[in-house]
Amino acid sequence: MASKNESGNGGASGEVSLLGTDSRFQGVVRFSGTLRVDGEIKGDITSPAGSGSVLIVNAQAVVEGDIVSDSVLISGRVVGNIQARDRVEIFRTGYLRGDMHTGDIMIEGGAEFQGQCHMLRDGGRGEPAAAAAQTPGDAPPGAGVESAAGTTTT
Repeated sequence: MASKNESGNGGASGEVSLLGTDSRFQGVVRFSGTLRVDGEIKGDITSPAGSGSVLIVNAQAVVEGDIVSDSVLISGRVVGNIQARDRVEIFRTGYLRGDMHTGDIMIEGGAEFQGQCHMLRDGGRGEPAAAAAQTPGDAPPGAGVESAAGTTTT
């Protein structure tokens, strides 16, 4: 894996690591800064919480394993679950099969996603968004509210 120092890349440390097109890696990958994958990784990929880490899975890349990063940008193929504290972006050439927990999501037209998405509140600190916190006044017009007696009122 190559590594170089760059500024303005989104990673807190300015460090960019690269797994090249013809490279294959099996095992656990730990990184900080930005990791750009052009090759193949079979194993989990993790980064420290709140480090500003960015995982970029380019169009020809394949990742098979679970991912923990602040941001994950997918143009290639990912098979595994994602915990992205800030955001997940799946571009038109991207494929994700697995569940994700993220603070923000963008899926471009043409992208493929097979799994469940769980939105996190408060910048992805690990707490699910509280859909149940809606008050009756927040409900769409015509939606019923169940009373304690089990009857539905509007």
